[in-house]
Amino acid sequence: MSAYGEYETTLCEQSFLVEGLVAMGYTPEVDAEGAPLIGYHGDERPERAHVIIRRAQLDSASNDIGFVRGADGRFRAILSEYDRSIGYDAQWLGKVHQHYKEQQTLAVAKAKGYIFRGKEVIQTPNGPQIRLQFVAR
Repeated sequence: MSAYGEYETTLCEQSFLVEGLVAMGYTPEVDAEGAPLIGYHGDERPERAHVIIRRAQLDSASNDIGFVRGADGRFRAILSEYDRSIGYDAQWLGKVHQHYKEQQTLAVAKAKGYIFRGKEVIQTPNGPQIRLQFVAR
């Protein structure tokens, strides 16, 4: 049984988290009360989360990945030791943050009346950076 660890994030808006995960190709499950995570043996774990990527969407030996809302309103990522070792690590969480921020920026720009014109992916020494392009109405 792989041990779970919790990792702080700056993510606060559930809708942007879900939209960001969808943009990454996942079909997250949302449970307002928090649903149990499932381990790689199909066993129900004591850890609960509000936004869950079920193990069937990951590696065949993976555990569910969860995001639980803390008392401060921010989500904490719940990741197993095994899943962190196969790429669902700090770099992967960085991608989740990037997709979250992209969804948040699109929503704020739309609310302010900007028109989305496209996005550009720029390679930087720290990895790909996304630039969103808008025009005023």
